[in-house]
Amino acid sequence: MSYMFEVYYKSPVDPVKEAALTECVARFGGRFDFKEGPGEHGPANVCLTYEFDEAARAEAAAESLRRHGEYVEGPMVYGA
Repeated sequence: MSYMFEVYYKSPVDPVKEAALTECVARFGGRFDFKEGPGEHGPANVCLTYEFDEAARAEAAAESLRRHGEYVEGPMVYGA
C-alpha cells in the first residue's frame, strides 16, 4: 500500500519552488508522482502529488511543509 498527499500553490508555475518542495519531500522518503498545472478553464493553481511507502513518513513530510506555510491535502491511501 502507498500513501500520497497533494501540495497546492497559486500560479504561475514556479520550477524553483517545485524543486525545493520535492527536495524536502525526498528527505522523508517521498517521491514526486504527478503535476497538474493551471488550466485554461480550470483552477488557477498548481497541484503536485507526492507518494510514500509509509504513512508515518507521509504524515511527517506533510506536517513539515505545513509548518513552512504550504497548503497540503492528505496524506491518504493511494493504492495497493
